[in-house]
Amino acid sequence: MLLVRRKERPSVLQPGKKMSSTVRPQPWLSGWPAQGPASARVPASPVPGGARQQGEEPGVLLVDDHPANLVALEAILEPLGVRLTKAPSGEQALRLLLAQEFAVILLDVQMAGLNGYETAALIKQRERTRNIPIIFLTAHGQDETEVLAGYAQGAVDYLRKPLSPEVLRSKVSVFIELFRAQSQVRRQAELLRHQEAQAREAATRSADYIARLQTLTSLLAEATSVAQVVQALFEHGLVTMESNATSLCLLDPSRQELELVETVGYAPEARTALERIPLSSSQPLTEAVREGRPQWLSSRAEGLARYPSLAGSLRFPSLAALPLIVKGQAIGVLGLGFPQERTFSEDDRAFLNAVAHISAQAIDRARLYDEERLAHERVRNAAARLKVLAEATDAFSAANRDLPALFDAVSHQVVRHMGDSSVLHLLSEDGQRMELVSVRHVEPGHQAFLLRLLEEHPARLGEGLLGEVAQTGRSVLIPTVSPVELGARLQPEYRVSLERIPLQTCLVVPLWAQGRIIGTLATARSAPGLAFTPEELRLMEELAGKAAMSIENARLFQQQLRSQEELRRRTEFEQQLIGIVSHDLRNPLGAISMAAGMLLAHPGLDERQRRAAQRIASSGERATRLIRDLLDFTQARLGTGIPLNRHPMDLHEVTRHVVDEVLLAHPGRHVHVESSGEGWGEWDSDRIAQVLTNLLGNALAYSPAHTPVRVSTFGEADGARLEVHNQGAPIPTELLPRLFEPLTRGLPGEAQPNRSIGLGLYIVRAILGGHGGSIEVASSEQGGTTFTVRLPRRAST
Repeated sequence: MLLVRRKERPSVLQPGKKMSSTVRPQPWLSGWPAQGPASARVPASPVPGGARQQGEEPGVLLVDDHPANLVALEAILEPLGVRLTKAPSGEQALRLLLAQEFAVILLDVQMAGLNGYETAALIKQRERTRNIPIIFLTAHGQDETEVLAGYAQGAVDYLRKPLSPEVLRSKVSVFIELFRAQSQVRRQAELLRHQEAQAREAATRSADYIARLQTLTSLLAEATSVAQVVQALFEHGLVTMESNATSLCLLDPSRQELELVETVGYAPEARTALERIPLSSSQPLTEAVREGRPQWLSSRAEGLARYPSLAGSLRFPSLAALPLIVKGQAIGVLGLGFPQERTFSEDDRAFLNAVAHISAQAIDRARLYDEERLAHERVRNAAARLKVLAEATDAFSAANRDLPALFDAVSHQVVRHMGDSSVLHLLSEDGQRMELVSVRHVEPGHQAFLLRLLEEHPARLGEGLLGEVAQTGRSVLIPTVSPVELGARLQPEYRVSLERIPLQTCLVVPLWAQGRIIGTLATARSAPGLAFTPEELRLMEELAGKAAMSIENARLFQQQLRSQEELRRRTEFEQQLIGIVSHDLRNPLGAISMAAGMLLAHPGLDERQRRAAQRIASSGERATRLIRDLLDFTQARLGTGIPLNRHPMDLHEVTRHVVDEVLLAHPGRHVHVESSGEGWGEWDSDRIAQVLTNLLGNALAYSPAHTPVRVSTFGEADGARLEVHNQGAPIPTELLPRLFEPLTRGLPGEAQPNRSIGLGLYIVRAILGGHGGSIEVASSEQGGTTFTVRLPRRAST
């Protein structure tokens, strides 16, 4: 394609003169150095194309004051597919260069106004455009002077019209590719600068994070309480994150709810909503704890998408929830809210995770410190409590036999260890009245006032604090006394005491003994700032428990003293009675028996007189036996035991002798005697004879006359055994367990139906018990009745 050849204007250079490359100042051209021909004027019209383009698309600026040439150039270069911008003058070209970038400029030399050389000179003077390649186009012959002038103005080529399209496209293509290469280099350089800036920023941020972590770690290492951990975390650990709200929650002991520990930046209503959060609720804080991993929400939209239930309550454009993990288990969560949407970088996440980790470890250590402190405090409190209780126990024990002294000891211990005063009441025996037994106060004047007040106006069951505790058995602790409130709980008569003795705190506890309330114990303090604590209430209750036990023991001791005195008087009476029975009754009976014996020995008695004398003798013997049994019974019951006179004896021989004596009183009865083994032992022969006489007499009395009775004695390795057997009716089963108790009798026997008063077997057992022996009985319809006696050969040492 050939460019239109137009009639050339006369060159600005005179023929024969060298073309000058100097451009006169042009102060009228805004944005360009003040150089150029004074005659040129640039219209003030806006720059075509709008603001300067900063893109990397290559463009070619076509400058020619002949429109046809511009169209021809556009047609030639269109196949290159690049941006082609046409300028009809040098002035217009300069305006376009202010707003756009070009890979190459095709500049006509001869133009009205600014010619090509002048335009080129201005382009080269500006820093931003001086490196744009310029190809001069001219219709003149290629005069060497003009070509050199063009190159002197910065041209990279000088083409003569008409132009070869292929050559022009080839040349322009080279500059377009060069522009593209330079743009790529610029982009890479910019990217490198950006990456370098990012790296510097990341390094600065990382250094700041590391410094913050070091400071936070140092502070947390010194923290010994959860409060100190929170303070260090909020004041030093999270200040660089630009969050406008922070919260720390810990799981409650049941691990079902999050409990708020501290917040910063929350409104009061928002803080209230965080006080207790069910772990089952759907929100970032709870999910972080349940899943054990951080929750990052970069935007409000993301938050609403994940937690639709929070619509209307999601307060922050972005937030982070970080679980506090200890030994693989979440103990709480750290929440941060941010005033704008943000993307959490790897450095941000690493820093916050590190903060959460060291904070969790610090909280766990602080909890251990708290537990250790509490354990030490409990040990100290327990030691102090034990010391108080030990002192009180000693004081109560020293006075436990004297009730007034014990009451005084109780009040003294309360005033010494608990409060300024002590008031002790006991319930009456019927449980309906409260009796004042002790009053004490550190101020003697107050003590006299309280004593007079409580004596004149006794406490009433169910009224006021004292009566309430006495009736319900529940302690009352008032840490801080309000005169109005306390006055409403006192008996009306006691309210005047508040004017005389101001109270700051008070305790009233019941006295429990053997499952029942026996009284109340009260104390109070008048000095401010010394409120009673729950631990002191428990100590007061323990003191009251020991006091109640000591009071009950003292009462029992007093009762025991009274019982012992009564027993002493009764024993003296019984001993006097025994003396009367043993002396004053036995002497007349002895005389009666002696007289009856003398009558029976007189040969002149007729049969009637002899029978009368025999009845007198028999009655005397029975009375004598009855007196003897009563004396033995009395001695056994008094606890002194039946007196024994041990000496060596032969059980076989004593048995045969007793059987012979008993048979004299039971003529016609048959008693079979058996003996074997060694019969010697250290026993009281009279008492053993008494035992055998009683058993044999019973066997004869309670068996049919035609049946024999068997008496057997056996020598055994470590003692002797005596058996008395008869074939009478069996002893009733219900009687067997109490057969050896006093005043117990079996069914009347055939021989002597009214003989027994029920003391014989009791005395038998007492005699054998004195010997260290025993007695058993076996009775049945088929086998009859057998009494078995076992005796050790010697008394135990």
